[in-house]
Amino acid sequence: MSRFSGISRRGRKRFELTVAWGVTIIAIVLTLFPLYWLFLISTKKPVDAFKSPPDLIYVPDFSKYFEIWTEGDFAASFFNSVIVVGMGVFLAILIAAPAAYAIVRFRIRAGRWLGLWLLLAYALPEFLFVIPMFVLYQELGIFDTHFGLALIYQVFAVPFAVWLISAFFSEVPRELGDAARVDGATERQSLLRVYLPLAAPGIAATAILVGIVMWNEVTIALSLTFDDARTVPIAVAGYRGFAALKWQEMAAASVTSIVPMLVFALVAQRYLVKGLTFGAVK
Repeated sequence: MSRFSGISRRGRKRFELTVAWGVTIIAIVLTLFPLYWLFLISTKKPVDAFKSPPDLIYVPDFSKYFEIWTEGDFAASFFNSVIVVGMGVFLAILIAAPAAYAIVRFRIRAGRWLGLWLLLAYALPEFLFVIPMFVLYQELGIFDTHFGLALIYQVFAVPFAVWLISAFFSEVPRELGDAARVDGATERQSLLRVYLPLAAPGIAATAILVGIVMWNEVTIALSLTFDDARTVPIAVAGYRGFAALKWQEMAAASVTSIVPMLVFALVAQRYLVKGLTFGAVK
């Protein structure tokens, strides 16, 4: 009886492993297929881009990638996004880290409600902030500027970052902060020398997630920019003309706009995994 039960257990484990691999492969295919199709469209000639059945074996033409960098406003928009996202992530972490430290360190009585409020603030529709900010930004002279766009992004970036970083800070043993205070460290020194180094993977993960959201944001960028601070999503949508769609240019711009975040995530993957699993095993 035990021999058959052992065989049954091995067969069950083999079945579960097969199912897990099958689900993983399906998920990978469903995720990568749209990117693969975009790449096919961007590297085919217009007459072959939507040919049915499609040619899967062909000589790729990368001329559209050259055109988007040398013609139009895509290059300027790309670097605008780099500047805005870099500035926005820096501001979000600069504001959120001390706020999260205060929530965790001082045991704020309404800390749970505050965390819920922060999450709800992050979930609010973006267009709610656009109408009042449109007039205010013009009065302040920061309409269609990198700083203005990075600043308005803090409306949703800071609540999200505070919510995440406070969870990472709560995993740092409180005794370490108390020991630093006994040694004469101020709260600022405790934050800089104890909490930030120990929660660095979590903060890196937060920066990556906030940066991805900012890079892909459309509503605010469309409403509060015109030309000087136009971002990548707006530039990609700009290939949709009044009479026709420039499918090859749009596909090439879409693939190019994905590359920075993909490279950033791959480079910071180690920190991202550590951050998202921070405190899971003790």
